[in-house]
Amino acid sequence: METVFRPFRETDRQDFFRMVKKFYAPPATLHTPPDDVMLSCFDAAFKTPELVKGIMFERNNSPVGYAIVSLKFETEVGGIAAWIEELYVEDFCRSEGIGRNFFEYLQNELKGKIRRLRLEVGEDNAGAIKLYKSLGFEFLDYKQMVIDRDF
Repeated sequence: METVFRPFRETDRQDFFRMVKKFYAPPATLHTPPDDVMLSCFDAAFKTPELVKGIMFERNNSPVGYAIVSLKFETEVGGIAAWIEELYVEDFCRSEGIGRNFFEYLQNELKGKIRRLRLEVGEDNAGAIKLYKSLGFEFLDYKQMVIDRDF
């Protein structure tokens, strides 16, 4: 069955919100952000499309997943990196090649524009790790640090 990857539409808001709630459900992530924060990711794809790409995954005109991709300059590679912030596929469609096809789509969309694909993955997410390694991703030995507040 063919999966279609396309930019977010304003009409995708409800489907996105339903899926992002599943994406952030424990134990998949370390914490669950407030609803307004989750929805701000969707809004960013329209407010700053040069920096944030919202991509909906569809089968038979029905949403089956999504991705949020941020673009930023990384000095380590001397160019733009695409950071896959969120990648979600509905449970009933997992292990059917949607993730692999998404990366193919993303690389074609960003060909000649980026120097690195980057993502985070939880230690317990064995299926995702297996997919990412098969695509050539490698672990970086970084510890990340953050300050979360309004500046």
